[in-house]
This record gives sequence, C-alpha cells and structure tokens, in this order.
Amino acid sequence: MPIMKPTQKEIREFYGQALDRCLSAFALLDDKEWGKKASEHWTAKQHLAHLVGTEEQETLPLTRQAIAGEPAHIPGFEKRSDINAFRDACVKAVVDLPVSDLLSRMKTAFGDHLKLLEGLSEADLDRPANSPGWDRPGTIRDLFFASYLFLPAQYQQVRKVSKKKLPHWVESGSSEQTRYYMSRLFHYMPLIFRSDRAEDMQATYLFNMEGAGGGQWSIQIAQGRADSSDGAPESHDTEVKTKPETWIDLSNGDINPAFAIMTRKVHLGGNAGLAMKLGTLFSVEE
Repeated sequence: MPIMKPTQKEIREFYGQALDRCLSAFALLDDKEWGKKASEHWTAKQHLAHLVGTEEQETLPLTRQAIAGEPAHIPGFEKRSDINAFRDACVKAVVDLPVSDLLSRMKTAFGDHLKLLEGLSEADLDRPANSPGWDRPGTIRDLFFASYLFLPAQYQQVRKVSKKKLPHWVESGSSEQTRYYMSRLFHYMPLIFRSDRAEDMQATYLFNMEGAGGGQWSIQIAQGRADSSDGAPESHDTEVKTKPETWIDLSNGDINPAFAIMTRKVHLGGNAGLAMKLGTLFSVEE
C-alpha cells in the first residue's frame, strides 16, 4: 500500500524533536572533540558547518521557491553532478566561525525552515517541488522530509568523535521517533534514486526492520524510476532484514555491508546481488 503521508502537525512535531535533540547533544561537545575527524573527509565541526551551510544556501531557498510557485534555482547547484562541489563550498563559507556561532545559526536556519510550515495546508504540502539533487520532481512535503532526515544523518557522523556523550540516534529516541524516521527514509529514497545507473532494471526490494521502531517497507524499480510503499509487497526479488540502528549505520557508511552480512547483523533473502547494488542505486552525493 502507498506510504502514509504525515500531516503538517506530525511533520512539525518530529522535525522539531530532531532539531532539539541535535542542538542539545552538540552542546555537550568541547572544542577538542569538534576538531576530531568524524568521517573520511571531514571533522565534526565541518559536519556542523555542512548542516548550517546546506540549510541556509540550499534547503531554505528551495522551499521558499516551491511555496512561491517558482522553479528551483540555486546558484552553483544547477544539476546533480554539482552537488559535491556546491556543498563543499557551503562548508568552507562558514566553517571558520566559532562553534557557538555555528550552533546559533543552525538553530536559526532550521527554525526558519520549520516556520515555513505555518499556514501551509495539506494540499499546499502536496504541491510540486524540485531539487537539483533529486532524480525527479517531488513535493513541498518532501523538502521538509529532506531537511528532517539531514539532522540524524549528520548527528550520526558527529557522534563518532564522542560516542560516550552522544548515543546512537535510535538509542536516544523513542520507538515512535525511530519508526517515523525509518518511514521517512524509505519514502525519500526514490527521490535520490540513480536512474542513470539502473538501465533497464526491474526489481522489488523488501526491507524488514525488526525490533522497536521497525516495520516493513518496499521499493519497486521499473521503467527507470523507483517507488516506495508501506508493508510487504505481494512478491519481491530480494529481502533485507535487519534492525533500524543497523540500517542507519549501513546508510551512513558506519558498517561495511559485507561485514554486516558475515556477522549476521543483516540477513539477505532472494537475490543477494540486488541487495549489494543499493549503495550505488540510492545516493545523494556523486
């Protein structure tokens, strides 16, 4: 069945909770921790700058343009292949600011984005919207989902510098928050589908997330596009069974897929080769 669309009230509630969780957690880190490497390319502070710069220069303008009925236009980000260079530039523009200033700007930028929800009806949220990073047009609702999902994704990167202070996103949230996150993630994946890498591919994936906050979702790929649904499909080509926290770690590159399968953190059913293609088929960055 189609994925249920959260209401404006639900979007505001879960988005606001995610923002508050990030701000509270980030306030616990000291300057030394902010300077530590958090990912292959960036320090924790650079990931914070990524949140600030991208929200200010990309997500806020795109949402305002969509609400005004204007075409998406971000200088320096005209097509999908521009995304890495554009976001690097966003980071460089603010990364030299003190952490306290970055946290203040993060609160303001995401808060301003949340305020754009005010006055929007459910019909307004379903109006068309676009992003140079998407495979196809989406809706204004999707722009709010994109910004919401950005928060836990970067939180998971930042937490690597101090896992004692910052628990896993799933561990620090309720099962309701986890299920909302997982549903939004599978809803959003078709927008970042790489149709240019799919050729004439036809496949149905079943994602079986076990435990608190879990559930079942499916993604169907056919005729050069991907579509997601709630629940299990009538038939599928491959099944990925794991826990929400493991799936988040896989999505962020924190766990190697081969290692996760070998250690039984992930169970595959059906065509395992299709499962191994997920990383290249669904990707924000080039």
